[in-house]
Amino acid sequence: MKTRMYVLIAILSFLSIQNIFAQERNRQRDNCQQQCSIKLDLTDEQQEKIETMKLDHQMEMIDLKANLEKKRLELEELKNEGNYTREEYINDVEVINSAKDAIAISRANFKMDVYELLDANQKKEWNELSLNCGERKEKRNNKSRKYKNIN
Repeated sequence: MKTRMYVLIAILSFLSIQNIFAQERNRQRDNCQQQCSIKLDLTDEQQEKIETMKLDHQMEMIDLKANLEKKRLELEELKNEGNYTREEYINDVEVINSAKDAIAISRANFKMDVYELLDANQKKEWNELSLNCGERKEKRNNKSRKYKNIN
């Protein structure tokens, strides 16, 4: 009985800690976005355009991510059915990679759309901020996630 209680407490503690780390990551991302807005000193017009573009981009990303998940499920379905050929499997993997590429291209287009709204000084600041908050930080986080998933 005591062992079960300890196991239950350990599981609940782990879930609580995991939730706290997720909240902290969200706060850091929001903090980075606020810093970016403040340092770029965006005009009201720029802020409105960016906000509109951001909402449009989010709508597009929902569709692209849903498409990716559907493709992953199709691959899973193929594997569950069994008795598939190399061509079928490779084709499904290529379709999944195409869906991932579409997401990456959409993100890049959004970033470039925002970048093109900026003046020369803002672009310089954007480039400096992107070293700390942008793509490089995302790459570092992705590498650390991959390493954690291996272990």
